[in-house]
Amino acid sequence: MTYPEVPTPLDQQTLLEYRAILENASVGILFSRDGKVLHCNPKFNEIFGYAEGELINQSGRVFYGSDEDYIRIGQLIGPALTRGEPVSMEYTLRRKDGSPMVCQLRAKPVNQINTAEGTIWIIEDVTATKRAEDALQELMQRQEAILENASVGIMFTRNGLIELANPRFDAILGWKPGSLLGQRARVFFGSDEDYAAFGQALGARLGKGELVEMEWLNTRKDGSTIWCRHLARAVTTTTGNQSTIWITEDISEKKAAADALHSAHVALENRVQERTRELQDAHQRMQAVIESSPLAIFTRDLQGQLTSWNPAAEKIFGRSKEQVLGHKFDFAQSDENESMHSEALLRRAMTGEQIVGVEVTRRLKDGPEFELSVNLVPLSDESGKVYGVLTMASDISERKANERKVAFLAYHDALTGLPNRLLLEDRLTQAMAQADRTKAKVSLLFLDLDNFKRINDTLGHALGDLLLKEVADRLRECVRGTDTISRQGGDEFVVLLGDLTDNDAALSVINKLLQRLDEPFFAEGHELSTSVSIGVTLYPDDGKDFDTLRRKADMAMYRAKEAGRNTYRFYVEAMNVEAQEHLHLRNGLRRALERHELVLHYQPQVDLRTQRVIGAEALIRWNHPELGMVAPGRFIPVAEDSGLIVPIGDWVIAEACRQAVTWQEQGLPNLLIAVNLSAVQFKRGNVEDTVKQALAASGLAPHLLELELTESLLIQNVEQVLATLKRIKTLGVQLSIDDFGTGYSSLSYLKRFDIDKLKIDQSFIRDLATDPDDAAIVNAIIQMARSLGLRTIAEGVETADMLYRLQGFGCDEAQGYYLARPMPADQFATSVAGRSPGAAR
Repeated sequence: MTYPEVPTPLDQQTLLEYRAILENASVGILFSRDGKVLHCNPKFNEIFGYAEGELINQSGRVFYGSDEDYIRIGQLIGPALTRGEPVSMEYTLRRKDGSPMVCQLRAKPVNQINTAEGTIWIIEDVTATKRAEDALQELMQRQEAILENASVGIMFTRNGLIELANPRFDAILGWKPGSLLGQRARVFFGSDEDYAAFGQALGARLGKGELVEMEWLNTRKDGSTIWCRHLARAVTTTTGNQSTIWITEDISEKKAAADALHSAHVALENRVQERTRELQDAHQRMQAVIESSPLAIFTRDLQGQLTSWNPAAEKIFGRSKEQVLGHKFDFAQSDENESMHSEALLRRAMTGEQIVGVEVTRRLKDGPEFELSVNLVPLSDESGKVYGVLTMASDISERKANERKVAFLAYHDALTGLPNRLLLEDRLTQAMAQADRTKAKVSLLFLDLDNFKRINDTLGHALGDLLLKEVADRLRECVRGTDTISRQGGDEFVVLLGDLTDNDAALSVINKLLQRLDEPFFAEGHELSTSVSIGVTLYPDDGKDFDTLRRKADMAMYRAKEAGRNTYRFYVEAMNVEAQEHLHLRNGLRRALERHELVLHYQPQVDLRTQRVIGAEALIRWNHPELGMVAPGRFIPVAEDSGLIVPIGDWVIAEACRQAVTWQEQGLPNLLIAVNLSAVQFKRGNVEDTVKQALAASGLAPHLLELELTESLLIQNVEQVLATLKRIKTLGVQLSIDDFGTGYSSLSYLKRFDIDKLKIDQSFIRDLATDPDDAAIVNAIIQMARSLGLRTIAEGVETADMLYRLQGFGCDEAQGYYLARPMPADQFATSVAGRSPGAAR
């Protein structure tokens, strides 16, 4: 709206015209001079809320909220007005009631030449318009924010061209932000046919103004496909143009999930059908299993009536299905308590309790008793209500019998049925407690059969077992019912005699045992003879526990063996002393070789025709660090018992060969060196290799080594011994029989084993001068050897008379104290070197 400029000066007519304009103007108009109001029209009063004439002569300050605000407006427009320039701006002024109001303010000097004449102000209230603009701007900003941040794609198209697409739409279809503007919607489809099909599917409905929903497989910029859900509607803009708004959502995952769900649903249906078939098959198989199961399987209702009954139940309980179904079957119990127990188990199962592994005993009418292992399982419907009981029962009679047998064998010997060591120890404990209360004695007899091993090895273990059973029966005949007989293993038995009045009370039982077991046994056509050696200990005299009493009885039994067998010996403390010494020697022997405590002494062997020393017997000695020089008779049995005789014997052969060569190097004549072989060494060691190594290491000529064998060695494992001796003989080594005449003498093995020499035992030589029988035996041995082409040597020659008689009988060689005692190697060399031919000593 424009206003005519105010003429200067105003004529009357013009003033009237302007007054009319002012009075009827739709904007507020005010004249001011020197900062005060000269005149304002009604619209101005209305805008600012003043009464007519109220503003005249008021300061312009009343239109502003503060002095600072009033000063600031003056600073903003004052310079321009002073220059005579018009001013136009928006500014917030205050009504009379103090409320703010946004005004469109225009000001102009009344006289551009003389601005001091006053200023005309034209004021328009634009508060509502301003608010509408601000609201519109805010709405546009909000719409822009919605478009920019929407989680769905939004697109506007007109005539197939894209006018607008938000970032999410770009992202869904794989385009860079803003790159879709001006593109045709065809870019979202894989082919023209696909685009046409999409347009045909929704075109008619869009034309009717409907909201169209469509799922479509669209194409992204990179050519990949994506499932989209589109909402589309045609809209008319304010300019009258027709556009289409598209709201697009990526439903690929939802589609895939739906497809997967559908596939899963189909698979589930298939699985249900398959599972149904499996259950049917399983039911059939289960039915087959139940029918063929070795377990008795049957069911009962809550009244106890049988509702199913498999063939195994028919077999175990002896009743057919037709006989029991629909009835209460009388499972006969072994006794009344068993019956009450079974009824209680069934009631518990009927209340929902599962009972597993209960063992019960049953007995059919007029039938044997048998044992069952029973499981009771309550049967319940879908609501959990019990409607019956499933029973599975297995016949465990055989297993229980085996368990009882195992329990018996845990405390008894399997062969004889006698108590074993565990049960014997327990009964001894009870017997000792009873003896303490009654001041009585308890005796433990340790029995070992004589020569049982020979029977076992010769006739076989089966016959040996029959003999052991017969021995057990005879032992039972000789003792009281309160006594205990125990087999300890092999041919060893222990008899426990309790409640004895004194130390001699056991003698009657011992004598009865010796007599009964000395009688011949008859088994499988064989008459067997054996006897028993018995060691006896007494409680509490010899010990107060099982191990001590048994160990000491064992010692006493060995003394009975040494006494000639078929006898008994009571334990005496001297046996324990000897046993301790045996252990002490055994422990010392283990280190004797390492510590070089073993030495060899040599006893000359003399040719009785020439009186020259022609050989030496190597005799071992033990130079013990505490006991001094220990004789071989004291430690050799210990070495044989422990097996240490094998390394010791190997050392003796090697050392004897070495020493013989050393004497040769010292100028002595070539002497025969004789070495004793232990039966244990021959059996456990490898004598052939030992001899080879000793000869090779020393360089001794084989014919200068003589191995002395005992007769007992030759009669054990004859074929094996024969083969070994033949191989040794091929080496050139000589063989002699030691202690000839004291063992099992047989003329046949003298030639069979290719023996070179017989060594007559000193027991015959000792009484040679006084006992005609011994003289006859010695003479017979010498003559027999001569006829077989064997040499003879007598040991233990201690007097000139003995030597004279041996020369008379034609004995070839001799050794003994009369000729020379055993001596160390150096002393032996000196003695031989200084010995004159023909000297007796």
